[in-house]
Parts: sequence; structure tokens; C-alpha cells
Amino acid sequence: MKKKLLAATLVLGIVAAMTGCGSKPTDTTTAPAANNTTAEAPGGEASSTELKITYSGTPEIHEKEYLMNEYFKAFEEEYGVTVTVDFVAQADAIKKIQSEQETGNIVSDIIFADTANMAPYVNGGWMEDISAVVDGTGSTYTDMFDGITNVGDARYFVPNSFDVYVLIANKKALEYLPAGLTEEDVVNGLTWDQYADWAIAIAAGEGKGKTMMPASLESSQLLYPMAGMSLAYGGGFPEFTSDGFKAAMGVIAKIAAGNGFYAEQDQYTAVTDPMNSGDVWLAFSHMAPAGASYNAAPNSYVIGAAPTGSNGAGSTSGAWCYGIQKGAPHQDLAEKFIEYVARPEVNYAFCSNYGGALSPIAEVIDKLDEEDAMMRAGLAMLEDTTISGVPSTEYTDWNAVKLLYGDVFNEVLNTQAVPSDDFLAGIQERLEALKVAE
Repeated sequence: MKKKLLAATLVLGIVAAMTGCGSKPTDTTTAPAANNTTAEAPGGEASSTELKITYSGTPEIHEKEYLMNEYFKAFEEEYGVTVTVDFVAQADAIKKIQSEQETGNIVSDIIFADTANMAPYVNGGWMEDISAVVDGTGSTYTDMFDGITNVGDARYFVPNSFDVYVLIANKKALEYLPAGLTEEDVVNGLTWDQYADWAIAIAAGEGKGKTMMPASLESSQLLYPMAGMSLAYGGGFPEFTSDGFKAAMGVIAKIAAGNGFYAEQDQYTAVTDPMNSGDVWLAFSHMAPAGASYNAAPNSYVIGAAPTGSNGAGSTSGAWCYGIQKGAPHQDLAEKFIEYVARPEVNYAFCSNYGGALSPIAEVIDKLDEEDAMMRAGLAMLEDTTISGVPSTEYTDWNAVKLLYGDVFNEVLNTQAVPSDDFLAGIQERLEALKVAE
């Protein structure tokens, strides 16, 4: 409760100081009207009075309401400008910006994209170097994603939030914990074998599986938790033939053989809805979807570290980032926006309203307290977890890579066993064929 109130207070404070998982249709939205006059603000002036943002990805309803009613609106009111936001699917955003660049009809000023889909923007030469703007904000950014957002000395995107994978469990599931384990053990981190035993015990006690993976192959997110499991056993990402990957698939096979999985998991790319409905009680989840459930009813859930394998804990991590399109018609105002999103109070409000996503800004991390449970859980994992970024730039079609993981997962479910070496070798060959030629 405190986080929502504080987030709102912070955004309103910014305004006062001028004297913050299913696919959805493309949606072009204009933030509430503001005085369309010359923009002036601390740190200089901007002559542009309109800013156009292409926001790739489709936020949940409550996230979009926050973006339009607080986050973008506060910028509008501070600078006396109009912000127009085009919410589009990631693939459509890439096509849109490519078309603008090829035709020379540049419409979008700001691009919001994730690291898994950033390669076309960077490799295509579609973005401005924003190094000087970011350096001038005074905020201290993590360098975790520089290998994707930067090329040499040039920075094309700046991270706005990132996350890792955590365990989330309904407290009703605690009665089925394997003997000798407690809620504190869940928080500190179970082993993957203990996780599997717990999932099977829940299913036996409740008469149906209540553990899930985000198994829908449309806009698939399945490869990320599978990759985290593989990393926990010393496997790589992406790859399919190591002993570590096979050990991780053994955990999935064990849960499948024990009928531990939620029967309708193939309809979901995130845990939020089935967790909220009570159909799912246990999951290894991306922080933001888990945080949406936890923050809505914190007394109903337990958040724990990623389970461990023979190589400790493992997780993938990606970031959502802002950049300025090359040739942006409102370059001056776009630079003001990059400065705005770099403010610690603005970034904290955003991360809080996105389920407790992690802030890439050190000044935000230093201000967290005990009520920022999701953020603190994720940050604690950074200390001793094997974390992999998303090497999407190394492959010609990242969605095709995702579907390979879907093929493996479905093979495990169908056979309730680790796939044969021949099967996995065939998947690995298909992965190699997707690599960008050097």
C-alpha cells in the first residue's frame, strides 16, 4: 500500500516542482491535453511542444493507466507539451521504425524497447547516440546491459527497468512443503529437487496440478525460466545439449510425471492471472508478473529466491530501455524526456508500478526500504546468482529461438522424460542455423 501512495506522491511532487500477459491490439493514445506552448524547464529550454513515443510491447491495463495518467502526464505538465504514445507489439514497432527510416518520414521521437528486441534498432543505425545526454543526468546506471545498448563509445538506449526470475508461492501451498522445510527456506531459496517435490505434493493433496511454466508459444516467454534452470545446473543459454540443460529438463520431467503442472498453462505467457485466480499456487516467474500478484495481496504470497541446482541459482535478465530515433523531429524535447526518466524519483515510481521491477539506477536502489519486497528480493539474487543477459543480437530470429524451447518443453511433457540425445542434437542444429553469420 505504501508503495502505491509513495509512487503517486513522488510524481505529483515532480509536477508541483515545475513552478512517475497477453497480446493486445495496437493502440495509439494521446496523454491528457496540456498547454501546447514552448517547453521550458530547469536545465535549459526546448522549442518543441510535442513528443511522439513508440512504446513497443503491450502493457497491462493498470500499467497503461499509470503511464498515461501519471508518468507521461507529469512530463507534459512540467514542460507544457503534448505527449502522444503509440502502444504497439514488439515486431510491429520494429517494422514501424524501419519504415520511417527507409522512407525518411520520421514520426517517432522516443523508442521504448526491450533488450531482446533491440538488435534491429542498433544494427540498423536507426538510433541517436545519447551518451552525452545520459552522462549529463547525474544518475548512476548499471553497466549490466551495455553490451546490448552500447556500441563502442556510443550509447543508443538507456535502461529504465530490469528484472530476474523469482519463486512465488500461494501461502496455501505451505502445508505441502516437503518434510523439514519451512517458509524461511522458501524465501532463502529451495533446491530444484525440493521445488519439484513440493509441486508434486501440492498436486497430490489438491487433486490437480497447481504449478506452471509460461507455456503459451504465442509471444513465448518459456525459454527464460527454462534457461534459468539450465544455468542453475551449469548449462548455457541458449543451448540444448549440455549435461546442465539435461539435468534441468529432468526437473521438469519429474514434475510432469507427478502430474504437478497446471493443465491450462499453455494458455499463459505470465503467471499473474492464474496465480490471482488461485488456479496456480507455485511458479518460477519473471519478477513483474509475480510482483503484480504479490503487490495486490502481499499477505497471500511468499516470494523466494530462484531455486538452486548443482551450480547454484540461475536466471536470465533483460531490460526495458528508452532511446531517441535518428532524425527525431523533436530532438530537443526528446533529450528532456531522457533526462526526466533518469530522475531517481521518477524511476522509482515507474518500477513500483510495474510490480517491483528492478531499477538500473544506483540512487534508487539506495532508497529502498522493507516494504519494497519484490525489488529487494531481486536485488539480493544479484549477489550470488548466475545471470545471463538475452543474446538476441546473435540470432537472425529470436522468436524462432523461443519456439525451439517450446518444442523441447512439449517433448518433456509428452514423454515425461528427458528428451533423447538425438532429439536434443536436432534442436541444437536448428539453433546453430539461426546464428548471425560472422
